[in-house]
Amino acid sequence: MKTTLLVLAAMAAFSSAVIAQGQVSPGAVKVSKCEHKLVPTPQFQITGGQNKRYKVGEWLEVEVEFESTPEEIDELTFKYTVLIDKKVVEGEVTHVNIPKGRDHFSVVYIAPRSLEKLVGSKIVNAAHIQAVWVEVSRQGQLLAKFPQQGPAIPNVQRFPGVQLLNKLQTPFAPLYFDRYEAIKQQR
Repeated sequence: MKTTLLVLAAMAAFSSAVIAQGQVSPGAVKVSKCEHKLVPTPQFQITGGQNKRYKVGEWLEVEVEFESTPEEIDELTFKYTVLIDKKVVEGEVTHVNIPKGRDHFSVVYIAPRSLEKLVGSKIVNAAHIQAVWVEVSRQGQLLAKFPQQGPAIPNVQRFPGVQLLNKLQTPFAPLYFDRYEAIKQQR
């Protein structure tokens, strides 16, 4: 009898999770804001080891604020497209276990040397960043995009050698940990 009750309880929990996940459809996620800015490499103080000279670089940070209406979404993939000096850089990050609500954030970065490569100069400023597009999907189904209306992504040169990096791939990884949604680890 106890075994039967446990099996039924487990089946009910599993089926309610499946039903909740099944309700993820277009409109279940809304991108409310997308901002980009140049930010300096974070500096950490270390004890021990050798101090080395270096120049603090400027990273491009692209941050998206979004909200979700389902109780929980198992994973969302954010595809970022950035237009820099008439060159397109693309990348994506997948977030997991997103609860219902507002104030969810996703972020990607472009490293200082990659920015220099894109603009052809060591001097990079905000004017070089021309546009940002974001598509949010789950299991290949488009749920939201930013901007909702506006110009299409231009058919210009792609830079596959330049990467958009998720937060865990940068020196920003330990910072603001509770601000951003958890990132699915690649294997």
